[in-house]
Amino acid sequence: MYNFIIIFLLIPNIIFSQELYSVDSLSLEANVDCLILDDKKERRKFNKAESIIIKGRQDIKRLYNAMDLVNKLTSPLHRSVLKTEIYWLREKYFDAMEQGLRVIESCPDVFPNVYYFLGHISFIQKDYVASANYLKKSIELELADPYYSDGVMMYEKAKILSDIISNPVDFKPFVIKGISSKYDEYLAIISPDQEYAFYTRRLIKKTKQDIAETSVEEFTLSQKTDGVFSDGDAMKYPFNRTDNEGGATVTIDNNILYYTKCSRDSKGYNNCDIYYTTKIKSTDGTYRWSESREFPKSISKKNAWDSQPTVSSDGNTIIFSSNRKGGYGKTDLYEINFENNQWSAPKNLGTDINSAEEEKSPFLHTDGKTLFFSSTNFPTLGGFDIFYSRKDSLGKWQKPINIGYPINTSTDEVSLFVSTDGKTAYFASNKLIGEGGWDIYGFPLHEAAKPERVLFLKGDLYDEDGTFAKDIEIEVKNLTTQKITTIKVNKGSYVGAITLEDNDDVLLSIKEEGYAFYSKYIDAKDSTYISPSTLNIDMEQLSAGSSFKIDNIYFATNSYEINQVSGQVINEFINYLRVNKSIVIEINGYTDNVGSSADNQILSENRAKSVYEYIISNGIQKNRISYNGFGEEFPVDNNDSEEGRSKNRRTEFKIISK
Repeated sequence: MYNFIIIFLLIPNIIFSQELYSVDSLSLEANVDCLILDDKKERRKFNKAESIIIKGRQDIKRLYNAMDLVNKLTSPLHRSVLKTEIYWLREKYFDAMEQGLRVIESCPDVFPNVYYFLGHISFIQKDYVASANYLKKSIELELADPYYSDGVMMYEKAKILSDIISNPVDFKPFVIKGISSKYDEYLAIISPDQEYAFYTRRLIKKTKQDIAETSVEEFTLSQKTDGVFSDGDAMKYPFNRTDNEGGATVTIDNNILYYTKCSRDSKGYNNCDIYYTTKIKSTDGTYRWSESREFPKSISKKNAWDSQPTVSSDGNTIIFSSNRKGGYGKTDLYEINFENNQWSAPKNLGTDINSAEEEKSPFLHTDGKTLFFSSTNFPTLGGFDIFYSRKDSLGKWQKPINIGYPINTSTDEVSLFVSTDGKTAYFASNKLIGEGGWDIYGFPLHEAAKPERVLFLKGDLYDEDGTFAKDIEIEVKNLTTQKITTIKVNKGSYVGAITLEDNDDVLLSIKEEGYAFYSKYIDAKDSTYISPSTLNIDMEQLSAGSSFKIDNIYFATNSYEINQVSGQVINEFINYLRVNKSIVIEINGYTDNVGSSADNQILSENRAKSVYEYIISNGIQKNRISYNGFGEEFPVDNNDSEEGRSKNRRTEFKIISK
């Protein structure tokens, strides 16, 4: 029976070193002859014992007879050689390791089988560095069948795991205050705007129905204020109505919450399914969550464990874990897509992601191209490890990559998620010193595992009457690819996430009929927009005689040549004029007070003329547009600072008629 709170199913921590054995205390006598047995009688005993051991590989009972013969050997070295294999075949690994270390200490270049046994034991003990070294040595000493093939395959695996351990990634975890408490917190997720945290908290409580205190799990919400999360409160109705709720994901606008809810049927089966609920505005202006609803039976199966959803930034894809029939392993990752106003049937992510083992705890980053999840499939250092996969240009998931040691260890690592800016990863652990037992930790994510750059913007639109009520669209143009992403404004608010390359600049624009043109240029190097950002927009209604600034039209010093960025802005303004077909405008140029007034006057006229000619050359009729220059007159700020002067160097359009 599966339970979605898998983080408690831990195995003991195995140290990645062979500290159980002290070679100094195990050494054989000095000057031992590694190859020669003293006499023929001794040699016959050895050969007979070895022959029985070979048969004992298929019939373990024979090994007891072999041990009797081995104990009669006078050579301690050769006793240890044979005892190593006997103990190894009997799975008495501690004794086998003890005997084997004695052999290789005295004769390091003679017995390949002994190195093989030590390599196999180290692999089982998850000491992959030692395992790789032992197995490599056994192959170099010409390990033979029946162990050669297994030795080579095991060495290849041990070498990969050894390389992971030998090349640790940066890992400096810190506890997340507010969310973490003296109680247990786990199965956490932070909303894409980084403002809300949803998680499960296990605490001791006494309810009205209980006589004594009992352990209770509560689906909990914390909100960030001034950069710090609150202590958290149990989610109100419709949540916390069953014993097992959590494992949530939320859309980028925080309006739809998907989560796991488990309930035990009459036969004792604890069935877990995915539910969803929508945020509703009450008559008093506050918000509440709607009644939770279950997905159709094709998605939420009664005889399957369906859990741990993660939703894409566009809200149209959900990836989750399930043990439903027809998968590749014990639990697989599936996706559903919102098409034609309904959710599609689950589709297995395929063998590039899933294996014959277990895949759980998916997290699809806001970039829509990076998937983090936990798996027990190779190359895992032990139990569940965190892996990540990226989509290629065709939308296909690539081979998963182990996120690295010491993030991954010999125990279970699950439920990792990453901030929208890609800088910080979060996880739950009870192995670190935090506030209580299980706590939520963050750590700076190393460069190789970081998702792609995401521009995350949200905000409100305002007009003279307050909140802008019209449902319009904001265009976001990638100035590198020229790809346009449309963000819809809903009841005066918007939220959007655009995946970009590191050097991509973008241009936001609004071209709404009856309102002034709006544009906002965001440079890739502008640190203001690295993390989720709020950008509120004032919508100004058109009226004859009013002037509006066109942002981001820049000129080099003493130049009136239109550069690439300015050209992109003017192109969008031209599209705006095509939407507002009846308006007649005047382009006005202004400068700061650096230089002579006469020179500034000429410069402002030339700059306004450059914009005018650019617009005319792109198909706007001459009778709809004129231009003028005002030099350093009519400043909008003082010229005592560079910031003030930059505001005065501007281009405006004036409404002549509507």
